Amino acid sequence: MPEGQEGRQRARVRVDLPIRVRQMGPPQESIEVTTTLDVSRNGVLFRTRQPYELHSTVWLIVPYNPTAAVQEAEFPATIIRIDHAADGSSEVAARFHSAHSDRAAVHVQSRNTMALPSERRSKERSKLSMPTRVRSEQGTEVAQTLDISRTGVLLRVTRTYAIGQQVWLTVPYKPDSPGEEIEARVVRVIERPAQYCVALHYTRTTGIRNA
Repeated sequence: MPEGQEGRQRARVRVDLPIRVRQMGPPQESIEVTTTLDVSRNGVLFRTRQPYELHSTVWLIVPYNPTAAVQEAEFPATIIRIDHAADGSSEVAARFHSAHSDRAAVHVQSRNTMALPSERRSKERSKLSMPTRVRSEQGTEVAQTLDISRTGVLLRVTRTYAIGQQVWLTVPYKPDSPGEEIEARVVRVIERPAQYCVALHYTRTTGIRNA
């Protein structure tokens, strides 16, 4: 049975990102590196075999790059749910402390990302940066997401795209694991000095869902 019942205020995006979790205890002092099961603006869900205590505070680095010369800052978060599995592992949901002020918690590139014009969206977007391969009739490129939802994604790109153009996405893109492609259509083009972005709408079902 899950420990803790918390309503979610934001759509979660199912994606595996490396994450470092540090706790001071109780139940113990530990640091572990694991992967997320899903991510939202307000928190993360991850699987672990470490013991955690409901309502305790942990410190997260997400995404975590162990080879980085300078690590990203840690985010304090509260454990709000623990789902125990029969194999001894647990799924742990942590809510960022910044969620109470409704800031984007997953902050990769957020300090350097320009404010984009607001637009109508059928699904809540989560600010998240991860590599994405874009394939079109003109070729392929690896771009970076700025935010993502169940129905679409906003990308910073280097190639030129036209509204209505069909493309195929691999998100997240891992060179050693090609992954499934998602069909998408360009619905918006945003041109700014030193930055070119496109908004894409998925044209078929994806692995991204609300949790």
